[in-house]
Amino acid sequence: MGSGKTTVGTLLARQLAWRFVDLDSRIEEASGLSIPEFFERLGEPEFRQMEAQQLRAALGKASELKEGTVLALGGGTYAQAGCPEFLRTAGVPVLWLDAPIETLLARCMIMPGRPLFRDETSFRTLYAQRLPFYQQADYRVDSFDEPSMVVEEILRQGIVGGGDGEKHLVVEKPQSSREH
Repeated sequence: MGSGKTTVGTLLARQLAWRFVDLDSRIEEASGLSIPEFFERLGEPEFRQMEAQQLRAALGKASELKEGTVLALGGGTYAQAGCPEFLRTAGVPVLWLDAPIETLLARCMIMPGRPLFRDETSFRTLYAQRLPFYQQADYRVDSFDEPSMVVEEILRQGIVGGGDGEKHLVVEKPQSSREH
């Protein structure tokens, strides 16, 4: 939450002439519910099932169409049982957009529609639970800077590139506890 995955992912996809897919948007489209409504009506376990289905469908479509895709995951996606292994087996690199937790808190405080963001204490607890998963990402880039600078850094590091159109990148949007 608040790491800039949608903004950075959109800019990165545009720069690479790839398609951008936001997993939360796919879930909303498939369910006909906003993410907060989904959590309220059906609960988190049902949400996680839908999330796993939509992740597989999005990657399947990208492979079928043989098009480069930047896929933005929800903050909890990569922390679900089997997700890191699934993406690794599929050969899909995962990029962790990392930012100081204070920055993420400040951003989330002004963002509506975050069903798992309740207050600072729960945010920090959720982060601590997810951190070991985030640390399994293939790449880490600081997302504290302006989104265009984050994209420049991703490209500078050679994490992704143009090419054959069969490449995919998953952008994870976790919280970070790095001290500054």
